[in-house]
Amino acid sequence: MKDYLSRIVDGVEQRLCWRFQVHGKSEATYEPASASHGPFDRDRQRHLKQGETFLRLDRSGSPRKYNGLIWQPKSTIAGCGS
Repeated sequence: MKDYLSRIVDGVEQRLCWRFQVHGKSEATYEPASASHGPFDRDRQRHLKQGETFLRLDRSGSPRKYNGLIWQPKSTIAGCGS
């Protein structure tokens, strides 16, 4: 089980997340951050910096751009579980 950075604000649990923008989609997607640096890009063998795009396309066949860290309510993060 991974440990994620979380906090409680006004009774709502929030987790620190990496924010991604998928080309062609207006809404951002969020993934719980496992570290304060960017997500690891296996193709580059390093962590991404804000504004960089993964070399490998996401499941929809589009590039995914890393847009930094943001706090998100746990209930809004897909795949977060309890």
